[in-house]
Amino acid sequence: MAYWKIGNVSLRGVSACVPKNILNTYDINLFTKEEAEIFINNVGILNRHVVTKETCASDLCFRAAEKLIEDLGWERDTIDVLLFVSLTADYRNPPTSCILQDRLGLKNDCFTLDISMGCCGFIHGTTVISNLLSSGCVKRGLLLVGDTVTRMSSPFDKSRMPLFGDCGTASAWEYNPDKAGCITIQSNTDGANYQAIMTPHSGFRHQVTPESFIYEDFGAGIKRAPVHALLDGLEVFSFAITKVPVSIKNLLNFCSLDKDKDVDYYLFHQANKMINDKIIKKLKIDTAKVVSNIKEFGNCSGASLPLLMVTGLRHELQNRTLSLILSAFGVGLAWGGVNITTDHLVIPELIELEEND
Repeated sequence: MAYWKIGNVSLRGVSACVPKNILNTYDINLFTKEEAEIFINNVGILNRHVVTKETCASDLCFRAAEKLIEDLGWERDTIDVLLFVSLTADYRNPPTSCILQDRLGLKNDCFTLDISMGCCGFIHGTTVISNLLSSGCVKRGLLLVGDTVTRMSSPFDKSRMPLFGDCGTASAWEYNPDKAGCITIQSNTDGANYQAIMTPHSGFRHQVTPESFIYEDFGAGIKRAPVHALLDGLEVFSFAITKVPVSIKNLLNFCSLDKDKDVDYYLFHQANKMINDKIIKKLKIDTAKVVSNIKEFGNCSGASLPLLMVTGLRHELQNRTLSLILSAFGVGLAWGGVNITTDHLVIPELIELEEND
């Protein structure tokens, strides 16, 4: 297992932006009313914020970053690092982080990097940005994590389309040699099962051709083309409830933390209520320590964890020192966790973007 213990770095603030447009599960024409009720009760998703036009993840992240920079009072020429983590970049090239450097008015010697990752995006991004800052060679960084995953789904795929929402987030990180403690990260990958969550025709292994847009009916309410993302629900469910509890136990043991006494809150990737309920039960975690927003936002891919901070813990993160365990799992297949202690963060209110803004 890969572990990092990273010192001298502080998380300073988190912000999030979602489209104002909301899609209610009862309004999905793939579901009968009875099917919608079963889905809501089991999967836990009532509403999702969904882009309606050509809005990209970078647009949502840009708005989140603008607000966070303003509320922190950071001068833009003091920002040394910009990471963009997403599966829905603006283009195959150039990297979207380069475009965001210009849009945000950051200096030309700002280090920029795109990371292609989905559900574990915030954990991977935290690993990279905290390692970059820990030496003190660079002092301040922005981690932008977001996806417009609804644009990847077939509108006729009952197994995937109702699960996902769109969101962009920004988090601010700073070199801090006076900070006590450290950020501890644990990461895992099982690439042998990559086909459980994938877009078959999307890269250079299977480039997009006219045949990529031909729909195939798989039955059971699943109709999609090779250009659309697919999700093997049973495979992902088994993977998550097997791997994630072990990962969190290992992280707690590595950090010498008592799961009840030493952790204020647990934040799990908001993929599926049934999955998270099973994980919580296996770990015997007090449900009062678990933050959830899946009912109103659905699965927001890598933006899920920072969005949870903004919508579920904003007041406490602003006013207290908190010990958090963050856990994510998904595309790759990848999974992992972070233990971090936060201290009086800057957390702007959730931004809802009008599509014509």
